[in-house]
Amino acid sequence: MLRILFMWALICTAAPFVCAQINIPDDVNEPDSLDIFLNEVVVVAKNTIAKTDRKVIIPPKSKVNASTSGMDLLQKLALPGISVNQLTGSINITSGGILNLYIDGIPATESQISALAPENILKIEYYDNPGVKYGNADAVLNYITRKKDSGGRLSLESMDCIGDGKFATIDEFAAQFYNGKSSWSVDAGYMQMKRNNWVRDYAEIWHYPDHNVLRSEKGLPVNIGNLMFNSNINYQYSYNESNLFNARLSLNVNEVPNKEEGDRHSLLTTSDNDDITEIWEHTSEKSLLPSLTLHYRHIFEKAGTLSFNFEGSWLKSRSHHTYSEEMAGTKLCDINSNTDGDKYGFFAEGIHEITLGRGMLTSGLRHSQSHTSNHYLFGSQSPVVSTDINQSEASIFSEYNIRVANWGFVGGATGKRLSSSQLDTKLVKYVILPNISISYIPNSDFFFRYNLNIDRKMPPLASMSDIAQEIQPGLLRRGNPNAKSFSAINQQFSFSYDSKYVKINLSCNYLAESKPVMNSVLYENGIFVQTFENQKYFRKLQSEAMIAVTPLQDHLTLWVAPDFSRYFSRGKNYNLAKNIFRLHFGADATYKHFIFTACTMSGPDNYMYSDEMITEKPMNMILVGYKGTNWALQAGVFNLMKNYWMKTENFSPLTPFTSNAHCGKSTYFAVKISFNLNYGKQQDRHEDVPANVSHFDMDSGIINGVK
Repeated sequence: MLRILFMWALICTAAPFVCAQINIPDDVNEPDSLDIFLNEVVVVAKNTIAKTDRKVIIPPKSKVNASTSGMDLLQKLALPGISVNQLTGSINITSGGILNLYIDGIPATESQISALAPENILKIEYYDNPGVKYGNADAVLNYITRKKDSGGRLSLESMDCIGDGKFATIDEFAAQFYNGKSSWSVDAGYMQMKRNNWVRDYAEIWHYPDHNVLRSEKGLPVNIGNLMFNSNINYQYSYNESNLFNARLSLNVNEVPNKEEGDRHSLLTTSDNDDITEIWEHTSEKSLLPSLTLHYRHIFEKAGTLSFNFEGSWLKSRSHHTYSEEMAGTKLCDINSNTDGDKYGFFAEGIHEITLGRGMLTSGLRHSQSHTSNHYLFGSQSPVVSTDINQSEASIFSEYNIRVANWGFVGGATGKRLSSSQLDTKLVKYVILPNISISYIPNSDFFFRYNLNIDRKMPPLASMSDIAQEIQPGLLRRGNPNAKSFSAINQQFSFSYDSKYVKINLSCNYLAESKPVMNSVLYENGIFVQTFENQKYFRKLQSEAMIAVTPLQDHLTLWVAPDFSRYFSRGKNYNLAKNIFRLHFGADATYKHFIFTACTMSGPDNYMYSDEMITEKPMNMILVGYKGTNWALQAGVFNLMKNYWMKTENFSPLTPFTSNAHCGKSTYFAVKISFNLNYGKQQDRHEDVPANVSHFDMDSGIINGVK
């Protein structure tokens, strides 16, 4: 059905292009460096400009010519701390956290980024130290694009991957129409993945008061899969270059028929029983999220810039979970749960920015509120159990950014009111949160920065639910409505060196959470209960580096990125210290119209929190192809000669376990087709639209029975 919708959209959108007299503009790509001509004197600036709160990257002509989309260009730029996974169509922060995406200051999705034509991207603003106006974002990417007075653009990209018992597809479609002060755009993205050989092995110990039971599960293959569809209709109106209005209607569909961490088939043996127990577990999830986003910006002649943002959304979610055990043909247990959920939310903010003295003053008000209602049915004979949680966050913030000689200073503060209520339990917290950043730029090659941010975090929605759900006989998961908010202090030191042939980026982060809400296992009435409590502390020390060399600047780039993290987690009955090390490589080459890309990839799944640590085998990608003026064809392979696995280790004093999930050879052979068409009057100018915070919320708050 979705494929049919894609073809219908293509036919309807392409019609005006076919009927029009198409004039493809001349090549207007940016040069490899920013050349400024002053009375026959050429001043050559770097492609990367370091500022106190961000890096401004002007994509080199060689990278633009070799890229097929906005996401592909981002991968070729190899930004430190950013991971691009073309197999899943995702952009992540390598250390984990919230990444906000924008196009010309307007909140955007990964599909919209992927649909951008590389030649239309003037620059990318990478905020690796976002200020107070970005809310809780850990990093921000803002794509600045060329403007048009008339005409339009059509973009299509499709990648299909096939392997032994595996299948993946990513399709992107986008079209834009420009007519003077107005522009319309529509985009859609579809991603689907399937595997039929997913295996999960378990080894765990249950520590009872008077004895221990060793449990071992030998996994058998199961099917897993997921699909996502997202679409946007966008309208923008600009008047006199001082007024801008933008409206976007979005629809996102996420369906997981077989959940990766919630489906298993295994044979269980225990130390107190020689008989084999056969286990089946199945989890499926669906969600539907329509949303409306409005943005208005006005530039005063002398009073700065005033922006307003509003977003309203409704998240409809469903979850189904079953667990059963059978021994010698006799069913021992059958656990079923069905959950229907609704989450209504709105977000509003106003931001004012004005030049004050030699710096910029940013001030604003922000408010978000949500109501979450989940309904649980445990078996056909059980009554429906409902939970209702109301959450709100109101804040007032101000920040001043100034540059003095080679020094840059950013200082600000945010006053917050955090509120959460559920039945008779209510949590209200007032806090003042300062932030500071100091940078030093001795010359155009070196950059140093230190920043400090203090935040206050609310517990995850699911951890606060007043609900209990059976995982398997003897094991229960229960929420804790009495969980409290907690503080977090994040410090970072970063260094970069940027020359013609070598780029070095180094960062060291230290995160300290006091009394965070983390896992806790209790033993009550012969049953182990997994719940959530405010524990003592959590610490994370991470160092990350990226070294990129361009021995043949227009034709070859090589990079390597080592990452080391040290975790300290202390609960009421555990004290842990663990390490995770990752090493990634990449190569990008071009020769005339031929392009080549190879890299290793891993998302933020390599992480530890509370009493649990997850590590995974990094994926790899090799693509080679040919790029024409408006099209590109590539072929390659994902995970060549690699056995993919994901390991989860739980260090609970009562129920520690090790889960090894794997699927053997996870090789995909891929074919990628890209097409971009531009016509009409194009301008090299762009508007400096301040990027504003996005409040895209997909947290259903459902507490599930997945082990």
